[in-house]
Amino acid sequence: MLYTLPLLASLALPQNAPSFDVHLAEAAFAEPFSGDIFVAFSENDEPRSSMHRWLGTPPLMRFHVENVAPGGSVRLSPENAAARHPSRWNEVIGKPWHIQAIARVNPVNRVAGTGEGDVYGDAVQIDYVPGAGAIELRLDHVVETQPFKQTERIRLFSFVSPSLSKFHGLQYTLNAGLMLPRNYEPDVTYPVVYSVTGFGGTHHGIHRWARRVAEGSLLDECIIVIPDASNLYGHSVFCDSDSIGPWGEALVHELIPELEEEFGGAGKDHRYVTGVSSGGWSSLWLQVAYPEEFAGCWSHVPDPIDFFDFQQINLYDPLPDGSPRNMYVDEDGNARPLARRGEEVMLTYEDFVRREHVTNPGGQIRSFEATFSPLGADGTPHRIFDVETGEIDHEAAQAWRKYDISHILLTQWDELRNSLSGKVHVYAGEVDTFYLEGAVERFQALAREAGMLDEMVVEVVPGMAHTLYNKGQEDMLETIAERWSRLGGAQ
Repeated sequence: MLYTLPLLASLALPQNAPSFDVHLAEAAFAEPFSGDIFVAFSENDEPRSSMHRWLGTPPLMRFHVENVAPGGSVRLSPENAAARHPSRWNEVIGKPWHIQAIARVNPVNRVAGTGEGDVYGDAVQIDYVPGAGAIELRLDHVVETQPFKQTERIRLFSFVSPSLSKFHGLQYTLNAGLMLPRNYEPDVTYPVVYSVTGFGGTHHGIHRWARRVAEGSLLDECIIVIPDASNLYGHSVFCDSDSIGPWGEALVHELIPELEEEFGGAGKDHRYVTGVSSGGWSSLWLQVAYPEEFAGCWSHVPDPIDFFDFQQINLYDPLPDGSPRNMYVDEDGNARPLARRGEEVMLTYEDFVRREHVTNPGGQIRSFEATFSPLGADGTPHRIFDVETGEIDHEAAQAWRKYDISHILLTQWDELRNSLSGKVHVYAGEVDTFYLEGAVERFQALAREAGMLDEMVVEVVPGMAHTLYNKGQEDMLETIAERWSRLGGAQ
């Protein structure tokens, strides 16, 4: 049976724009499907593998369908797409393409087309001729669980979180990859280093840690843990969120005690946290929000820690004339850059947001809103800017203050000082790829003014881009060794 998708967004398209007849294989769907179907394009590979790229992204369309029966088909037309990029079809026609259909089924996985239970079809190669009729696509392959390769030292720790399960109304599993010390003994306790990945990373990243930890390194004598911070909307950054749930609670008070009890963690006096990018923000947040639970954090090139400089954008205050600021253009009407390589702008904010709006939920900018914003009237995280115009809702952005790490440290230092002194280490790159240095520079200046820098490290590294700071890593290792020597094992 062929279903015709109702008109969702009527946008002018040339008459020769093709439609797509997508067949939902009966064996791939246990019940009528309601949700998002993507039609993805690629010039030279499987579209599913390139649809989430940040640079050089090929065309993509997202359609929302309702109650399509297993074994049925649905007709999808570009003018009915919930979102598409690029918006002009004439940028797509007249070229040979690989085209593929993908259905998002998994309720918690960030990357559509890769989550367990998602469904996709084989890519078809076409050189579209106007008037040739609908392109036939299938949804007949079900994504299986990505296996986690365990070894004598590399282990998978899976834990059903009571707090996240209650929040989401389903059994919510947290995963962590861990690497045991080289000469691990079950009856001995060890320092534990929690390393939070950047955006897009998962617990599978522990395998990369294993390859880079040299034999004889101090890290070879610690338990290394990479907790999976990913969720449907992106990166949880392990904070308790009104929209995506109590991720900080789930990690610190649920997963960590269970994991360290099983594998021999030496307790909070020898528990450390680090990370890069979104993981850099997470590590700093965990140290500040749970100051007694970690003995130190090393935050490398963190996501914005001060929302007065959110990648060069003041989210809190309108322009001097009272008009709202804009995420897409600056006060002079110039396109806001989002990423650079040296002096070359690689991405603009508007292009990036419009692209991720097609793949959402699960994009980087939407992830910030999902984490820091309350739920809106429609049951999804409240937006702080208009996707179509870029106009910022400064009133809505005020809700983000409780996650503004700079604001928290500057206004609550008297209460936090005893438990945080000497524990905070933040490193930014002077030429950060994603313009993240400004927030750290602002906090550094205000912290210096407040006399706080004698008790924390806040450094903007000359010439450094968006990467781990090796000297910061060395400082972490020296601290772990010194504390172990001075304090001994579990306290």
